[in-house]
Amino acid sequence: MIQPGQTYRVGDIVRFEKANLVTNRTRDYEITATYPDGISVTSEGHYYFLPHEQANRLGITKKP
Repeated sequence: MIQPGQTYRVGDIVRFEKANLVTNRTRDYEITATYPDGISVTSEGHYYFLPHEQANRLGITKKP
């Protein structure tokens, strides 16, 4: 699950630091919904659902 002390809310901008993305692709996503089992995020018109475990593996952090 999300690391202790970390909370995420709708509207937060997050990054997935460990995501294997091409250099030009954005790593910034806006949280559009939170659920007991995961989060929904959007970036550049694309929407994704990530279970908490997957978000953790991808290194979710709030954008500074």
